[in-house]
Amino acid sequence: MLNDGSLTSAGEVQANPKRRFLVVDHVIPHRGDEALFYDPKNLQTLCPDDHDQNKQRFEARGYSEERGEDGWPVDPMHPANR
Repeated sequence: MLNDGSLTSAGEVQANPKRRFLVVDHVIPHRGDEALFYDPKNLQTLCPDDHDQNKQRFEARGYSEERGEDGWPVDPMHPANR
């Protein structure tokens, strides 16, 4: 489903107009690495709710669950990549 930010992550109408804008997110956290920071393949857009929820889960675990086209985790910190 394409979300332009007008819906919450639950699919309901976003009531807060400040949260109706998409957020640019780094798929793999750049941690100061300028190559990752500016790499267009490392960028994705998320609605604010998805961004905040994904970041909270990432910070709690220490790695992202994001998968590449091959289905393998893209985060080098993911246990499968260690």
